[in-house]
Amino acid sequence: MEPAVEKFSLPTTLPKRLADLGVNIAVQQTSVVLQYSIHLCPRQMKRELRLVFPSLSGKENDLLIIPTFQKTKSSMISYDAETQIEKDEKLELFYRWGTDLVERLREKGFWADITDPMSGAALFSTSGPSLYPDVESAEILLRYRPFNLGSCFVMSHPNWGTHVYPATAFTLAPADVVARVLADMQAGPPPAR
Repeated sequence: MEPAVEKFSLPTTLPKRLADLGVNIAVQQTSVVLQYSIHLCPRQMKRELRLVFPSLSGKENDLLIIPTFQKTKSSMISYDAETQIEKDEKLELFYRWGTDLVERLREKGFWADITDPMSGAALFSTSGPSLYPDVESAEILLRYRPFNLGSCFVMSHPNWGTHVYPATAFTLAPADVVARVLADMQAGPPPAR
């Protein structure tokens, strides 16, 4: 699937699964604009993903990876206070969007999860010994070229450069189910739970 940039409605109340994480959500936005695409798990990522999500062992052929990107005002390689505030806001928006997606897919009977973009750890499943690498995955899935900044690789979006916040969702739901759920999320607020 080619990447699409869409506006998604966000829950007006904190999703239960997100509240269980003990995350302090302060952003009051009712929507988020992000770029996303849906990919079958490529062969070269299957072993790594078994180590991120041990419960998926043997199901990697059905795994869909949904990388997301939010455009930022600040370059994400900056370390000033303004950039940190924006990173926190983008993280909270992704948590809200991702938790809503996970809950909707799980309500339909499908496994789904998101990883914490700050640590790479699974948020709703038992986390394995490996962490999910958003930057490396963007290179594999979308051919986005990272660059080396000292001791780490940095995300470089083809249109937004380093003004981008990457984060990823995962599911065993079929692509058509995921597309319908994402369309529902764009259409309006989630149903009351």
